[in-house]
Amino acid sequence: MKKWLLFASVLCLVFVIAACGSNNNGNSEAASSTPADVVIKASSWEFDQPEYHIKKGQTLELELIDGVHGVQVDKTDLKLTNNKAKTVNLDAGEYEINCNIPCGGGHSKMSAKLIVE
Repeated sequence: MKKWLLFASVLCLVFVIAACGSNNNGNSEAASSTPADVVIKASSWEFDQPEYHIKKGQTLELELIDGVHGVQVDKTDLKLTNNKAKTVNLDAGEYEINCNIPCGGGHSKMSAKLIVE
């Protein structure tokens, strides 16, 4: 019985080491060392600016100042998570951006405009 317990313990330890030892989480959109063209800073129930201007082909990034937030550009499939820069390939125009992660009492008011030039 002690041998089986020891075997199970060693096996669990191997799985824990294997899971913690990997740096690759399968996400190909890792943050790069190149700064994004436009950074949206999110804190408790607000973005740092009422509108953001960007050109098609530039990169957009979300930086969390306070709390847990995400960005969804309405009527598009463009979503941002913390420190993941994405290239904007939207047509010129104005887009509404909203926090897409429930973040508390002021979540429904957390919005801004993204203006693609």
